[in-house]
Amino acid sequence: MNERLGRGLSALIPSGAENPETRSDLGTLPIAQIKANPYQPRRNFDPGALAELAESIKANGIIQPLIVNKTADSAYELIAGERRLQAARLAGLEAVPVVIRSVSQKEQLQLAIVENVQREDLDPIEEAYAYQTLAEDFKLTHLEVAQIVSRERTTVTNSIRLLKLPLEVQALVSEGTLSSGHARAVLGVEPELQALFAQHIIQYRLNVRQAEQKAKTFASAKARASSPIADPALQKSLEQDLHSVLGLKAKFSEQGGKGRIILSYTGSEELARLRELLKAIRKDS
Repeated sequence: MNERLGRGLSALIPSGAENPETRSDLGTLPIAQIKANPYQPRRNFDPGALAELAESIKANGIIQPLIVNKTADSAYELIAGERRLQAARLAGLEAVPVVIRSVSQKEQLQLAIVENVQREDLDPIEEAYAYQTLAEDFKLTHLEVAQIVSRERTTVTNSIRLLKLPLEVQALVSEGTLSSGHARAVLGVEPELQALFAQHIIQYRLNVRQAEQKAKTFASAKARASSPIADPALQKSLEQDLHSVLGLKAKFSEQGGKGRIILSYTGSEELARLRELLKAIRKDS
């Protein structure tokens, strides 16, 4: 593993003790010359937080320089500092302090992920996509990804598993309505029931432990609720028997695991006949 990456972003920022040749990597660049990081894993930026940072930058400047990659065609691509760059634009700055480095595409992606993960800037779904991109684009195992971002292998694997969730459930995780723990509990039920179970967790405000327990029985409970109470052929036969005895059209209706019998009449004569029939039944009993 690349030791520079394993030590995080601090390995890319020159310290005061470094020699003049290394320190020459520190400088400023016009914002217009800095291209967005094509491997930026973070997708959502809070507009309110960006506005606050822009005001801070207006008052104090940018304390920590951005890190950019000088590519083969002498262009500059952002490695780390997307949030600061956006806020600098809002603040009206024309140039920003930078540390200039030349790294491979693989290192550029790795460093962007390391920055966001270490600062907890990614939501769980963004983090999962970042790990998956590392693994797929650069043919890395989950263990190798974990070593790069200083995480346990199981943490990386469990994170990537979140991408198996339906998109509507992923959105709930991204916005913070469901936690990663809740999301893993949702993965414990059948795929066709996952969106429904996610809403169940929200509706009943289950904590993670309760969600894990409920996941064990949710599928069977839904199966019981959706299974027919009576065989369709039996229902049809009973409808015919009721019509024969009562003289009224009968219809079975089922919903949510419960059923009812609907009797239909066409006039007052049929109601009167039903009333007389019920009187006779009570008298016989």
